[in-house]
Amino acid sequence: MKFGNLYYNIGIRAHHWIVSGRNVEKVSHTILSPRAQIALKPNWKKDILFRLSTGLYQQPPFYRELRDSTGKINPNVKAQKSFHAVASNEYSFLLWERPFSLTSEAYYKKLTQVNSYTLEDVRIRYSANNNAEAYVYGAEVRLNGAFVPGTESWISLGYMETKENRNNQGYISRPTDQRFKMGILFQDYIPNIPDLKMYLNLVYNTGVPGGSPSYADPYIFQNRLRDYKRADLGISYIFADKNKTFDKDHWLNAFKNLSVGFEIFNMFNNQNSITNTWVRDIDSKNEYAVPNYLTSRVLNLRLQMRL
Repeated sequence: MKFGNLYYNIGIRAHHWIVSGRNVEKVSHTILSPRAQIALKPNWKKDILFRLSTGLYQQPPFYRELRDSTGKINPNVKAQKSFHAVASNEYSFLLWERPFSLTSEAYYKKLTQVNSYTLEDVRIRYSANNNAEAYVYGAEVRLNGAFVPGTESWISLGYMETKENRNNQGYISRPTDQRFKMGILFQDYIPNIPDLKMYLNLVYNTGVPGGSPSYADPYIFQNRLRDYKRADLGISYIFADKNKTFDKDHWLNAFKNLSVGFEIFNMFNNQNSITNTWVRDIDSKNEYAVPNYLTSRVLNLRLQMRL
């Protein structure tokens, strides 16, 4: 085309499955999921690529999604449907005479026949009746490149909101409704000792919904977990790789790759929780949320070799 190159991709996916078993009605399902993507690369001096994709995605239920909160199998559970619309672009450029790339994306998803679920401790409990509709929308921006010559670093920012409406009771946050997130990965090395490398990984996410007790109404329990914060540090020294050669008599000649180092995960020992355990008070009959915390600070020693 005169104004640029146009690329497109059109496809369709089909699923057919049968649910049967002892004391279970035999039911068969067939679904089709069409999708399409168009990409445009204009004839501009700047290296920019635009993408637009859409489609109807249907996800057949797994066995656990056929079981309701009482353990009964419902063979008539339908595939969850999601209409997607995604717009994105990639911009490649030089900064400080080094390559960089800026990727941005915005999306919207309309979900129907949703098989809603709740989290009890770390166990997922499905309703198994396609009783909800939902939506998801958000955007993300990611910048990656050689902030330090010869390394790859990146920073990303994202926002997402997802809510569902169960049995026309109104919209509430879904268990994955995380909202804001930020991630940074920075890599560096000592100029006089380029084989001594370091990386710093920083993550911040706002808290997700904390779940609800078994058989409880999730509309009553809409509290959130605390924000997720984590910092990781890694330092390593490369003795041998594809860029370093040694004489046959040298002890490192036998290695195609050899590096040693250490990593400190969750460096500041933040107490990040993943879900809640619900405890009932016998006297008041109230349920209280007790956070389940993830691993605290961890020291990891690493040795990598390939002969």
